[in-house]
Amino acid sequence: MSAKGYFAFPPSSTSRPHPAFIPQPPTTREKFVDNGAPGKGDETRSEEPPNDEERINRLHKERALIEMSEIEWVRGGGVLRDAQGRRDKARTERIRAELKLQEEEKAKLGRWKEYDELWKALVASDEALSFTDIPWPLLTAPSSKDTDVFTLPAISEFLFESLSVRTNTITKKSRIRSSILRWHPDKSSLVVSRVVAEDLDAVREGIHAVFHCLKRLQDDERDNIHTV
Repeated sequence: MSAKGYFAFPPSSTSRPHPAFIPQPPTTREKFVDNGAPGKGDETRSEEPPNDEERINRLHKERALIEMSEIEWVRGGGVLRDAQGRRDKARTERIRAELKLQEEEKAKLGRWKEYDELWKALVASDEALSFTDIPWPLLTAPSSKDTDVFTLPAISEFLFESLSVRTNTITKKSRIRSSILRWHPDKSSLVVSRVVAEDLDAVREGIHAVFHCLKRLQDDERDNIHTV
């Protein structure tokens, strides 16, 4: 985003420094006066200007610093103003929206990472398990042995929410495939064997419900590819 021509003020009277203006590229060669040598008086000489690539790189770095300063200013509650000192509500709101989106994306990635790490830890352990110990693929973990919560919309929402993150490179097909391998009844038999007796039926039913939803998602994805 370009921050050209903008500066910011705090929302209240504080001593916090204002973000600086973005420097503009020089339009003429820089000169300086050399009065240090006897007899030269006010003789001037031209300083060798930086080449275009160096100048562009320098301006990009300076602009990035200003943009970072503006973002942090808005994050802390500040409001941006334009070069005339007027409140720039539109630009401030754009930065606020971007910050909100970044937080949402961070939360989505965090939920998937936690789920994946819990599964790895569960497989590596040999402790007895209850129904609530299983990392079920849901945004909200079931608090009881209610297997009715394992619906196609609920599982889809969890599996695919992190795929909407702008830096994502994982496809739906890949996510479905890896999930099917994880939840296949044959693959999960070692986990089931560690479940306490009173939760065994609920865990088996839950695994069956999850796997059934994953197979439906796989079929839907295959059908979508064939109809394109």
